[in-house]
Amino acid sequence: MKIAVIGAVAAGTSAAAKARRTNKDAEIVIFEKGRDISYAGCGLPYYISGVTPSRYNVVMNTAQDFEEKYKVDVRLEHEVTEIDSDEKILYYQNLVNGKEGGYEFDKLIIATGAAPIKPPFEGIDLENIFTLRSVESADQIKDAVKRDDVKRAVIIGAGLIGLEMAESFSELGMDVTVIELEDQVLPPFSKEMAGLVEDHLKEKGVELILGDGVDHFEGEGKVAKVVTGSGREIEADLALLSIGVKANSKLAEAAGIEVGDTGAIKVNEKLETNIKGIYAVGDCAESKDLLTNKDVWVPLGSTANKQGRTAGENAAGGEAKHYGILKTGITKVFDLTVAKTGLDLEEAEAEGINAAAVKVKAHNHASYYPGTDDIHLRGIFDRKNGVIVGAEVIGGDGSDKRIDVLAAAIYNRMTANELFQVDLAYAPPFSGPKDAVAILGMVAEKKL
Repeated sequence: MKIAVIGAVAAGTSAAAKARRTNKDAEIVIFEKGRDISYAGCGLPYYISGVTPSRYNVVMNTAQDFEEKYKVDVRLEHEVTEIDSDEKILYYQNLVNGKEGGYEFDKLIIATGAAPIKPPFEGIDLENIFTLRSVESADQIKDAVKRDDVKRAVIIGAGLIGLEMAESFSELGMDVTVIELEDQVLPPFSKEMAGLVEDHLKEKGVELILGDGVDHFEGEGKVAKVVTGSGREIEADLALLSIGVKANSKLAEAAGIEVGDTGAIKVNEKLETNIKGIYAVGDCAESKDLLTNKDVWVPLGSTANKQGRTAGENAAGGEAKHYGILKTGITKVFDLTVAKTGLDLEEAEAEGINAAAVKVKAHNHASYYPGTDDIHLRGIFDRKNGVIVGAEVIGGDGSDKRIDVLAAAIYNRMTANELFQVDLAYAPPFSGPKDAVAILGMVAEKKL
């Protein structure tokens, strides 16, 4: 059996590794157009700031290490240019020497990832305007910061990566401005909870320009100024575009593989596309929303690893299933943990759920134990049966624990009363006698 994998990083390497564990005799080849086979994309802001000290700390595997461990043929700087799904042949170009070739496969796993959105703003091609998606792009940002002694950074987009980079640039001693077209940071979050993050960013010296987008960039060779739609001018030594990504699905679509309304590749629970024997995983592929049963696209490393493992097993002859996702996400914004899972109030109501939003504030541990932090929890509950369908958590230490408990509760269709009843661990350094999650359940049950 010959298994080809297009793309590496999280999904592609997970797929290849699981395929090898499932079938020790298969011929497995990875085609990766970049120079790194596996890296922690979510860790790049910390590499740029220096919190993670070395490039090698975010590179999970070298091609040589991966080849030796899994007996997989890894071809770096090889770009697949065409997939012939009828003849089961992919065509590629060696980006080093320009040579072209073809590879016949029995099973194919597409892990082409996603690319940053880069609108055609006037001045977009000026130097020191960056996107952040790979270790190479992180290297370029680090080099520019050092070379040009950057003092003023402007970030376009106040999503998870944008706010992580606001922290990173601040830690490097820069004056940071964040521009967001929506009227709040973190647009997927409720305005009420996003306001907590906005206040914290301002306390840390980050300037926020909300409800105003970029019109164009100005500068002589290098960016010197960002001009917004309202005419506001912000001086900049460096600008970072962080306005989202789009799935790299054109290669698949040209081969007759179905692409969904999200722009990502449609797959079934086995991660198989509409063409038998061809799978899609990671940031180029859709997932199933466990609450709505609709196809969604949420490009996260955790999902990419799960999908890769599932498709790799199936391509090698297994029968694994990827159940779906709750769109759980988390990030660190200076001293705050910011996390979300499940449906927000508007999504729930759009699904015909008579929903109620319940917000509480609790301590992360016993008030008499040193280092107490506040945790803000906002739960979305079905008024009909009391089941929790969504949650947001923003706060200090221990917030990550609470969002994971709530994600598990949503996954298992738990009610407000069951949130109170669940037997969570208690000791003064970790929780109060009534945990923050239990308090949310108590308040929600009373409100419902």
